[in-house]
Parts: sequence; C-alpha cells; structure tokens
Amino acid sequence: MWIEAAAVYWLFVKILLYGTAILILISGTDDAMVDLIYWLRRLTGHRPYTRLDKKRKAEIMALPEQPIAIMVPAWQEWAVIHKMVELAASSFDYSNYHLFIGTYPNDEKTQVAVDGISIDYPRVHKVVTRNPGPTTKADCLNNIIEFISTFEKEKEIHFAIIGYHDAEDVIHPLELKIFNYFIPKYDLIQLPVFPLPRGHSHLIANHYMDEFGEAHCKDMVVREALTGNVPSAGVGTAFSRRAISTLEALNHHQVFDTNSLTEDYLIGFRLHAEGLKEHFALMATSLEKFPYIAVREYFPATVKRAVRQKSRWIVGIVFQGWRTLGWSRKLRLSYILMRDRKAVVTNPTNLAGYFIVVNIVFMEIYTGLDDNAWWFPSLIPYSSWLWDLLYINGFFLLNRIIQRFYFTGNLYGWGHGFLSIPRMIIANIVNFMAYFRALRQVKAARRTGNEVAWDKTDHEFPELSIPPGKNRAS
Repeated sequence: MWIEAAAVYWLFVKILLYGTAILILISGTDDAMVDLIYWLRRLTGHRPYTRLDKKRKAEIMALPEQPIAIMVPAWQEWAVIHKMVELAASSFDYSNYHLFIGTYPNDEKTQVAVDGISIDYPRVHKVVTRNPGPTTKADCLNNIIEFISTFEKEKEIHFAIIGYHDAEDVIHPLELKIFNYFIPKYDLIQLPVFPLPRGHSHLIANHYMDEFGEAHCKDMVVREALTGNVPSAGVGTAFSRRAISTLEALNHHQVFDTNSLTEDYLIGFRLHAEGLKEHFALMATSLEKFPYIAVREYFPATVKRAVRQKSRWIVGIVFQGWRTLGWSRKLRLSYILMRDRKAVVTNPTNLAGYFIVVNIVFMEIYTGLDDNAWWFPSLIPYSSWLWDLLYINGFFLLNRIIQRFYFTGNLYGWGHGFLSIPRMIIANIVNFMAYFRALRQVKAARRTGNEVAWDKTDHEFPELSIPPGKNRAS
C-alpha cells in the first residue's frame, strides 16, 4: 500500500517539477529582459545616473530656493523622531524649508518629543491629527496637508514643493537642493532608497540591501526609460503643487488614498495617467564615501518584522494595486504592472522549487544508504526536453546571481557582494512567508468586508553625529 501511495506522491512531485520549471522560465526571461535593456543602454552611452560634478553642483547650489514643506508621519515614534529631525534640520544645505511632523492625540510621548525639537528648530512644526491613532500613513499625511494649507494662509507663504519622509530616514544634506533643481520641470521626484548596512551576520536586515541595490540602481532606471512612470517609494519623494492639486481632484479633495496600504505606490500611476512628468533622480557623486545622494535607513532585522513589512507591500502593490489600477492600455506600462504583481506567482513557485529539491535530495540519500530501497523512475528522463529547460533556468539563475553580486558589491563593497548570494535564499524564504501572510490578510478582509489593517513597522535610527548648532535659529 505504501508503495502505491509513494508512487502517487512521486507523480505529484514530477508534475509540480514540470509546472515550476515552466514558470521559472517565464519569470527568468522577464528578469533577463530588464537586465538586457539596462546593459544595452549602458553600452550605447546611456548613463543610468546623473554625475554631480563640480560644475553641476555649482549650478544646483546657485538656483533660488523655492519654499519646501517636508511631511513626516509619526505614530509612536518618540524613540527615533528627535534624532531624525535634529539630524535633518541641522544638516540641510537649504534654508527655505519647513518640517511638519504628524502626531496623534493619543500619543503624548511623540508629541512631547516634537515639542522639544521645535524649540531648538523653529522650522519644525507639530501637527496633531483629528482622529486618535493608529490610523494609516495616508490619513496622517492628509492631516498634515490640511495643516500646511492653514499654515500657508496664516504665514502668507506658498510651498512650491511638498515632500515626505518616514521617522527613521537619514536624509542627505543636498536632498532639498535636488528637489529644487528638478521641480517644476518634473511633478514627482523620487530619490533612491538604500538600506544602511549592518554586520555581515545580519542576513535578514542585509538582504534588503541586495534587493534595493538592484531595484534602485537598475530596475527603476529601466522602468523610467520604458514608460516614464516612477512610483513613489514612500520616502524621499517630492511633488510639485500641480501634482498635489491633481491628486486632490482625483481623490475627493484628499491627496492620499486612505484605503491603500501602499498609497505612495499608487500615486505615481495616477499622476502618470494625468500626463504629469516624473523622474527618478539617481545622482552620483564622487565627493562622498557613499556613491549616491539617497535616503538611508535601517530595515527590519528579524524574520517577524521583515515578514510584516513585506506582507504589507504585497497587499498594497499586488492585491490592492491590482484592484485599484487594473491594467493599462499602454503595453509597456502593463508590462511594468505585471512585473510588480508577478510575486503572486513567483513566491509560491520559489517555494515549490525548494520543495522539489528537498524531495530529490531525500530520494538520493535514501537510495544511497539502502541498496534494497525501492527506486522510482527518474523525475527527469535523460532524453526529456525538461533537461534543456533546466539548463536554461540554470543560466537565468546564474544571471540573477551575477546581477545581484554586481549591484550589491558596487554599493556596499565586494564582501557584501559575495554575501548577497546566500542571502538570495534568505530573501526567498522571507518573501514567500510574507506572501502567505498577505494572502491570509486579504482573505480575512474579504470575509469580513473590512480593508486590511495598517501594520506599522517598528523603527530604528542609527547613531550619527549631529552638526553643532547649524540652522537652530533659522
């Protein structure tokens, strides 16, 4: 009896192998297409970044400063908000700005922290939301926008640029100068986001370096070149007032969609559909240790926190984004949407791949230890076309390893480049755990008729030196 059951099980594994191999081929071809476009553009002289040489920097620094408002939503962020705002306010190479920190009426600790900062930095302002927390990030930002409108009328100021950050962000001193340089030529500017590195043993936290390094040095560049669409990353984003007005008109006088867990992702598509121009500002500088002007931050260092964060991204981008945006009539944009959503297929496919490998290894060990063991027919007959398919998939896997190694190593050093290879396994495990958590959340929401709740990530801020006294009296 057990032999018949084992035979049925082995047949299931074989069918799963064929299906998994085909799906991996499709996904690998997709990824290789993006790689090919990126490297062909580089070989033909299209530089993926703008070089911030002395001449261009002088041009940027000489431009008149437009008034800029920076929003920071802060629910239970008393542990990090003081450090984040103090570092930003003391290091900005820009004087015509104001920081607006969104706090909640039932979060007294964060309010007290912001009150303390605003004493030293008059350009820092506390906003208290109407409703107690936690609400969504979008709701907090909408409250800040309302406060800014009132502030403008009272102070007789008009902010030409409005941007936002999270409470854990390390903001580059030249960020506002970059926004000032590109707006109003563009209506949405997105700076790259690169995780801060931890020790080499921190595999969970550091796998974000590998993903963001490749995505923001290559994928976003190709995306903009193909479609002109740039999604907001939720931090390091700036909007023209034209963009803000457009979003208000599209969303019942609210800039941010409170029904989405990734409202920042949707914004880029909405503005693009209205014909507004967007730009991913990858600015390279040789004057600093880190090669790009970017937002830096720590990412989750434990499996639980990483899964919570990534499940929120999957819910917002894949499920809510699919429902809200649908598909585009433009083929290139639909292709990009497909890439954003293919995690719904690739995450369980990767899990199936690991399952198949475990079964093959077990069978090899079992038959190797027992000469009398029952041996089932090979999963991959020698003359099968599946061998050719697996060779092709092996090539795609090698390509993924090389790409990940190059972009991580170029950003963080070649030690991290080598470690990005085993971290690919960690990333796959975290990603399919997050996928199944997101799936459970979406099913529960459909059953109850409620939207998926906002699952906030706890934040850390690095220990960095604060420039003494700069901008305190401004």
